[in-house]
Amino acid sequence: MKKLLAPLIALLLLALVTPAQAGAAAERRATVPWDEVGDGWVLTTIIRGAGGESPARARSLELVSPAGVRYSLYATRKLPQKKHVDPSNFTLIGWDPDTRVALLKRYVSVYRSQAIRVDLRSGASQTLALPKRESATGLRPDGAGVLSQTIGGKILSIAWDGARTTLGTAATSWGPITTPDGTAAVLPDVDHLTVLPLDGSAAREITTPGECRPLRWYDDTQLLASCHLRKGSQLVTVGLDGTITPRANLRATGRRDFHGPSWDDSDVRVVGGRAYYEGNGPCGGSFITKENAAGNAKVVRVPGSTSGISLVDARDDRLVIAHTASCDAGPPRAVLSLFDPVSKVEDVLLTLGKREHWGHVLAWDEPRPWGY
Repeated sequence: MKKLLAPLIALLLLALVTPAQAGAAAERRATVPWDEVGDGWVLTTIIRGAGGESPARARSLELVSPAGVRYSLYATRKLPQKKHVDPSNFTLIGWDPDTRVALLKRYVSVYRSQAIRVDLRSGASQTLALPKRESATGLRPDGAGVLSQTIGGKILSIAWDGARTTLGTAATSWGPITTPDGTAAVLPDVDHLTVLPLDGSAAREITTPGECRPLRWYDDTQLLASCHLRKGSQLVTVGLDGTITPRANLRATGRRDFHGPSWDDSDVRVVGGRAYYEGNGPCGGSFITKENAAGNAKVVRVPGSTSGISLVDARDDRLVIAHTASCDAGPPRAVLSLFDPVSKVEDVLLTLGKREHWGHVLAWDEPRPWGY
């Protein structure tokens, strides 16, 4: 019996650890199978060593395969502060899946920041000084520079040599988003979206139900957006032809008797013919919801969750989810997994190492608004 127990225990331990990639180190950039990268892959930033008031010791930009294998694309370690900032600290603000380029942002002083363009295949990078009052920046679709929004609403095109051209203005602080065909930027406003062509031709407006925050492209012609009105918020798609399609019922946060759970929806994924939403509480923590017959949001519990849950993608009849931090709970499990919202079965793809947690967890083939 003892001879049989030993191999059985070994197999059990292997089954528990291997699918989860528990604490697995990232593969090198040179080993990324770029001809396979596409639908089902995840782009992440991972922060190491931060806890409570402690600063991060290291940061990395990584790709995660559909099987949960990590590939490191760009990494920094904590450096001594210069001009009151850590020059190694960066955030992901944009990327282009077709050209394999990422755009990062780092502060070089309290008031000054730089954009860093990284070629994800070679690792080559270049930096560009951003405007002093910059609020959101993304890649120019032609690769010749960046598009940047200032706090005052000015939209600038900045070439890699620093030359700046003003394209237009935006009235809100929500980040613009570039159209899938790369010909225009969509700018949010109080009661409309402005479609601003990048070739300098005349802009046009699309009327919206309130102030709409761009989230991602639902398809090539419809923008998924969260629209805020006096009575609350609603998730809709806004077609470039002006068509408005509700994707969720109104979250009536303007009512005195509103009790939640979701104050705002920031994504939707459809699996098994049913829509599931990424809901957000009043302090920002995210969770999964679905609507009941009356159209009210109800939380979909994920067994074992200790903090926030973010919707990342959908794969067949399962949701791709990440266990993330929230504003009112303890440290997250830092897990990427496939979750069946009906059976509540969760298959772990990747578990980060001790003292590692997510910065961003995003579907590779779904670029977001500038500065996301």
